[in-house]
Amino acid sequence: MSLPLRTVVATAAAATLTGGLLTAVAAAPAVAAPAKYADDFNGDGHRDLAIGMPYKTINGVPAAGGVIVTFGSATGLTTQRVGLNQSSTGVPGTPEDGDRFGMSIAGGDLDADGYADLVVGADHEGVGSNEGQGSVTILWGGKKPFTSSTTTAVADPHPWQAHGWDVAVGDFTGDSGADLAVIESQSVAVYAGGFARGSQPTPTYTGLTGPGGQLGNSEAAVGDINGDGKDDLAVTGSDSGYDRPAVDVFYGAAGRPRTGPRVTGGGTAVALGDINGDGYDDVAASLTWPEYYSAADPSAGAGYVTVRYGSATGVGDPVVIHQNSAGVPGANEDADGFGSSLAIGDITADGRAELVVGVDGEDLGSTKNAGDVAVFRGSASGVSMSGIVRISQGTTGVSGGPETDDLFGGQVRLADYNHNGKADLAVTAPFENGRNGALWTLLGTASGLTGSGSKVFGSDDYGLANGSRLGESLLD
Repeated sequence: MSLPLRTVVATAAAATLTGGLLTAVAAAPAVAAPAKYADDFNGDGHRDLAIGMPYKTINGVPAAGGVIVTFGSATGLTTQRVGLNQSSTGVPGTPEDGDRFGMSIAGGDLDADGYADLVVGADHEGVGSNEGQGSVTILWGGKKPFTSSTTTAVADPHPWQAHGWDVAVGDFTGDSGADLAVIESQSVAVYAGGFARGSQPTPTYTGLTGPGGQLGNSEAAVGDINGDGKDDLAVTGSDSGYDRPAVDVFYGAAGRPRTGPRVTGGGTAVALGDINGDGYDDVAASLTWPEYYSAADPSAGAGYVTVRYGSATGVGDPVVIHQNSAGVPGANEDADGFGSSLAIGDITADGRAELVVGVDGEDLGSTKNAGDVAVFRGSASGVSMSGIVRISQGTTGVSGGPETDDLFGGQVRLADYNHNGKADLAVTAPFENGRNGALWTLLGTASGLTGSGSKVFGSDDYGLANGSRLGESLLD
C-alpha cells in the first residue's frame, strides 16, 4: 500500500550532507530588476530545482531534514548543486529530531534584486516551549546563493501550529511585487512584498480561512483563476469538523487577498494552470486516500482528481477523473494513490497546458507500489480523455526499472529546463533503491513527453548517504 508522503514516519538513518555539497556555482551577474525566473537562484538565466529530503538524518539527528538545489544549464538540470540544512553556514537553527526542514519549498524574487530566493518550511520545528510550531526560512539568492537568510516572524505562536506546512510565492496583493503565503495547519498567513535582507518579515495578514471557517490544510498552489492579473491562492485540505475534502480559494486583490469559495474535491495535492487555453487558470485537486474522509468515493479507494475551470467569475463546476474514467489507461485499485502529486504546464507548446497526475502506489505487474504518472493532454474543451500516456521506470528511455515500493510519481513538477519553449517533467521516487530516492527529468516535445534524452539523478550523483529519501518534496 502506498504511503502518504507528508505524514509517513522516517525509519532509515542517513548521514549529514557532505561538505562538497556546500559549494555554490558561480553565475553571471544579475541585472537590477526582478528575476526572470522564480527558480533561478544564481542569476545565470537557467531554471534551477530544489529537492526536499525532510526525513533525512543530519548529524545523527533523524528527520532533521535537508534540501538539495540542483542548478540548471542551457541543456537542462545538472549535478552541480548546493546542499542545505540547519547545520549549513548561513542557515539559522539547529538540526533537531523531527524538524522536517524541507517539508515545503517555494521560490521567487522576494527582494527584487534579480535573483530568485528560496523559501523552505520546517513544519515540525519546535520553538521555545511550542512543540511543532514550525518555521519558515528565506535563503537569499545571489551569484553565490544561500550565504545569508532570515526566518519569518510567526503570529500567535502555539504548539502544533505547523507554520510552514506549505509555502507559496505570488503577487496576492496586486502591486506587482512578490508576496509570501505560509500555510499552517488550519490557517494562512500572508507576508506582503517589500522584503529586505537583514530584517525579519512579519505577517501582514494572518488567520486567513475559507468561507467555512478552518480547513485542515494540506497543500497550496498559485495562479490567476479569474484573469484579473493578480495571483490567486488555492489551498487544499479537509473540513476538520466533518472531515470533508475541500479547496479554499483566495483571490488576489488590491491591498490584500480576499476569501473566495470553498469547493469540494480537494484533500491532497493541488495545481493551477490554463488547461483549455482560454486565459484563465484552472484548478486541479486530488484526493488520494478517500477512505479516510466522509465523502463519496468514485474511485474505490484508488484516488481521484477534480478539475474546475477558471473564468472571469471564478471556478466552475467539477469534472472528476479517476482510473475507471473513459479513456484512462489502467483501473481503480485500492491504494493506487492516483493524485499523489499534480502538475500543470504546457508540454507541447500549443497554448494549452497538460495535466500530470502522480500515481505513486500503482502496481506494475507483480511489482507493488512501483508507481507511475498519467499525462493528460490539454485541449480547447479542457482535459482531453484521449491520448492519455502512462510513464514509469518501465517506459522506453527512462532509466532504471520498476521496483517494489519505489513510489515513482511521489512528486511532479513541470518547467522548461532546456529552453526550448516546452515544459519538461521532473518526477521523483523517494523510496527508490532502499529509500535513497531519485529524480528524473523527461523532455517536453510537440508530441508530448519523451523518454529519449531523459536524465536520472540519485543519491550517488548528489553525494548523499543511503536512506536520504531524496524527492519527498519539490519546489512549488
